[in-house]
Amino acid sequence: MAENVGCRLVRHLEHLTLEELKKFKFYLVDNLPRGSLEGADRTKVADLLVSSLGEQKAWELTLNIWKKMGMRELWEQASKEDLGLGPAPVLPVSSGQRNKYQEQMRKKFQLMRDKNHRPGEHELFHHRFTQLLLVQEYRCKEQKEHELLVDGWEHVKVMEEREQFTEVSVLFDPDQKTGTQPHTVVLQGAAGIGKTTLAIKVMLDWAEGKLYQDRFDYVFYLTCRELNPLGERDISFADLIVNDWPGPQAPMTEIMSQPERLLFIIDGLDELRFPCNEHRYDLCKDWKQQRPVPILLSSLLRKTLLPEASLLLTARVTALGKFGPLLENPRHVEVLGFSAEHRKEYFCKFFRNEKLGTKAFSLVKGNGTLFTMCSVPLMNWIVCTCLKQQRERGRDPMQALKTTTVLYMCYINLITPDDKNFVCQHLKGLCRLAAEGIWERKLLFEEEDLRRHNIKAADVSAFLDMNIFQKDIACENCYSFIHLSFQEFFAAMFYLMSTDKEGMESPDSSIPDVQNLLEEYSQHNVSFVVLVVRFLFGFLNAETAKDLERNFRCRMSLEIKTQLLQWVEGETKRDNEYSEFSHSNLPKWYSLLYETQDAEFATQALINIQEIQADVYCNYEVLSAAFCIKHCLGTQRICFYCFCDIPDGVWQDLFSVINKNQNLKELKLYGPRFVDACLDNLCVALRNSNCKLEKLILESFKVTYSCCQYLFCVPSLKSLHLNVIFFKDDGKKLPCATLGKKNCQLQTLSITQSQRAGFCYLDFFSAFLNNESLKNLNLNFTWLGEGEMNLLCNVLAKQGCKLQTLSPKVRRMNKLEGEAEQKFDEERLCHIQ
Repeated sequence: MAENVGCRLVRHLEHLTLEELKKFKFYLVDNLPRGSLEGADRTKVADLLVSSLGEQKAWELTLNIWKKMGMRELWEQASKEDLGLGPAPVLPVSSGQRNKYQEQMRKKFQLMRDKNHRPGEHELFHHRFTQLLLVQEYRCKEQKEHELLVDGWEHVKVMEEREQFTEVSVLFDPDQKTGTQPHTVVLQGAAGIGKTTLAIKVMLDWAEGKLYQDRFDYVFYLTCRELNPLGERDISFADLIVNDWPGPQAPMTEIMSQPERLLFIIDGLDELRFPCNEHRYDLCKDWKQQRPVPILLSSLLRKTLLPEASLLLTARVTALGKFGPLLENPRHVEVLGFSAEHRKEYFCKFFRNEKLGTKAFSLVKGNGTLFTMCSVPLMNWIVCTCLKQQRERGRDPMQALKTTTVLYMCYINLITPDDKNFVCQHLKGLCRLAAEGIWERKLLFEEEDLRRHNIKAADVSAFLDMNIFQKDIACENCYSFIHLSFQEFFAAMFYLMSTDKEGMESPDSSIPDVQNLLEEYSQHNVSFVVLVVRFLFGFLNAETAKDLERNFRCRMSLEIKTQLLQWVEGETKRDNEYSEFSHSNLPKWYSLLYETQDAEFATQALINIQEIQADVYCNYEVLSAAFCIKHCLGTQRICFYCFCDIPDGVWQDLFSVINKNQNLKELKLYGPRFVDACLDNLCVALRNSNCKLEKLILESFKVTYSCCQYLFCVPSLKSLHLNVIFFKDDGKKLPCATLGKKNCQLQTLSITQSQRAGFCYLDFFSAFLNNESLKNLNLNFTWLGEGEMNLLCNVLAKQGCKLQTLSPKVRRMNKLEGEAEQKFDEERLCHIQ
């Protein structure tokens, strides 16, 4: 007796694991009565299928679901069974044809070329590709605004706090909540975020047999840039997709026989020049029929043509309003760019040198604005390209990253045409447009905006070719800068060019002047002008100023330079009156002065500062603070707290102030991350005869006997505080003799909460008797051995001891237990109080 369909289903369902059975039920939700599958076992599931759909449809549906689930072996085995109910399903396409096509696609996509590549210059795609963050969730307006307002590591933290990220391999998996299978997936994101790169990655991975092998027999890649020239040309959909077929004729009938096994990647919907939403009543259902390309594409997107096929689309977020209505239940996945880890990985891959890539990335990581922008792959490429250009010209690559302005000037020089007259003639309107957009919080510009600023079609074409301007297809006849930071750069240039009165007066006086710009920055520190002001200060740099004049014929006027100087002087004077700085203890104008790299300007701007306190957490803050400290020659007190590694060469800048600043009386350094070379540089500076330092506080350092020798014999030093110090013996028993010398002018010595390795405080105590200047000794919470405690008491009891005060909270080592006990030997020390 022949086995019926129900029994066959039960037999095959027995091979499914519990997880696979659960997934199988998800696929059945829309085909069976609601709630009927809840708690159903394999036998119940088979019975429901047959009773609800009939044997033929139940069997066909089951086979289709197994195929979608990627259970290829089970599907092939069941497909061969003759139920006696009708024709058997079509078997898979021949593997030989498929393998040839995959090899062709692998050859096509395995190489990549940079935007500015030389002839014959290319690189393997996998050598450069870096993982991108993908998320399948809706971000509300508030979330997006928050991400735009933060930068640096705070931006990284916000990114990491997002919902669980998704992977390319599960883009077409059933929804975990509803169980529905997506047939259209949209990869969305900003310009330059990596959408096209990700689409190519999907195509290449499939061609290499790494992705979707059990789901799709064929994947076809269509780019809208290549579709645009076809316009209204009549062509069949089959001819449209087989341009890359490796043989004279593609087996289209065989390929199209299983449309559910096909994936079409359509890259750059926002770049289409023809409409796809005007053919609602004139669609195509036959892949063999010749129709205009816009109708074919519209039919594919609307699921009229090959409705069972899957689509992977890429588009900018702003373009979804135009194409969204065409799509049937799409799954939206947003491309967020690079994580912090993957930004570093990109650098190393670009330079093919991990050491150089890591060194370059360390500077980027320290610049909050630059580090945030490098979450966008396009910006990573710009940074790396500028560094590479520096190396090829025999210059120090790191100089391209020294300031944000230098980096952008480096890139602008890369893309600027040789015809300087053309650039200057057409640039004025662009700068004015950028400035107006900044003040009006406007990122998209219509043709009317362009006309008001005398930007003509030829100008727009030039800016598009220079890759600083782009057309936004989401809004008809709208344009934008390729990145907000470029709009801010050209907005800053507007203020330089506005000094040329001819042709630069704003048509409606809607653009505030430099003074208003600085007041806005000072009062609100709002993000929409922060980078504009930073670029404006960066234009004060001598080399940058030369580039601006040579390439764009615009010059920093004395009037603007004076305005910038007076504004900083006013800011520093106000901060000095309050005796403490902003909440971060790193005033916002530190980075602005560093951006200038102008020593004379910085010195003049900082003339009012009497006290500096800087808490630095990254390389960029270290560089900014060190630059300002070096050129602040009137300050009397400096507190420098460092919580990160210090770049090479910064110590010399930081400690040069000790010799140059005759007013500096007190210096406090906190450096758990300081290297030994730091103290060596400090000791060199202290030995200089120009040093007038009277009080030195070191906290969380490693100090040797040799360092103590130099610290104790600084002629001007009257107060030395060593807090949370780890003392170590370097074999030079010098502190004792040094403390006894006449040139040791120390009146106060404080050693608190410190530890030592082979270091004996006896060397200090035995010298107290011969030192006439030392009046105050603080040993709070310092660990002393029994012998050291006895010697200290003996020295203090002698008649020649000049010590006047001693902090009594001394910790004594217990010989028997070997543990530290906090004890106060008041009986033996009371005569000192």
